[in-house]
Amino acid sequence: MNYTRLDELLTLETDCHLAVVGSSALIIIGDRASALAESLQAKRGATCAPQRARMWFGLPIHTAPFPLFVGSVLTERSAVLDQLSLFAWIEDNYLDQPRAEVWGLTPFGEQPVLFLRDFDLDRPVEIWLQTDQPARWVRVSGLAIATAQHSGTPMPLSSDLAALAALAATLPPDAQAFAEVLAREVSSGKSLKAALRAQRRTANPALLHLGDGWRVVTKAIADMAGVLVRLHSLAPDDEALVRTLQLAPPKRW
Repeated sequence: MNYTRLDELLTLETDCHLAVVGSSALIIIGDRASALAESLQAKRGATCAPQRARMWFGLPIHTAPFPLFVGSVLTERSAVLDQLSLFAWIEDNYLDQPRAEVWGLTPFGEQPVLFLRDFDLDRPVEIWLQTDQPARWVRVSGLAIATAQHSGTPMPLSSDLAALAALAATLPPDAQAFAEVLAREVSSGKSLKAALRAQRRTANPALLHLGDGWRVVTKAIADMAGVLVRLHSLAPDDEALVRTLQLAPPKRW
């Protein structure tokens, strides 16, 4: 657990169009992502580009203006958690195991020794990525799923439904059954966290990684009052999407 490089930490990667204003980013996926990105760039001045985005998962530190990007957790019972499911474990156990050790790196490549009690877990997980040109950190504050299958006004989504929609939009055709199983469980009244936990022993680890990752991303966006929306490529009123680009506070580091 002695991390030296950011690419050793937990990440989620996805092909998307990225709309950036300042230090805030909107991830756009779906079969009409390109058209929506072009509209936001033309009408609103957002910097938009297609890319393979890699997202890091940061926990806000009580005593620092920057997060710790997480690689693994060592529980008080000496179990090592090194998958994205560890965020579900933190949600369930941070009060009972405050001395669980969290391993990772700061945005500056430092590796402090921190316990769960050292983090402000009343605040959302922070999702950060790096832009290519210029290379800099931006915080993800929204997710838009632009698809020709949707008509009418933009549809706000709960975090679980947004995660399922993002999963379905990014999985290859031969893996759609995994998303469909989760969707049935959620429609029956389960949380996505519980549905993923039920699949933990039998599902492909790569699919679980995607499911856990999108759950954390969309929950983080929802917890910071960001925008999770399904829409056609051109919304009649895209003010909600523009506002989400202004939600993330200015970067202090």
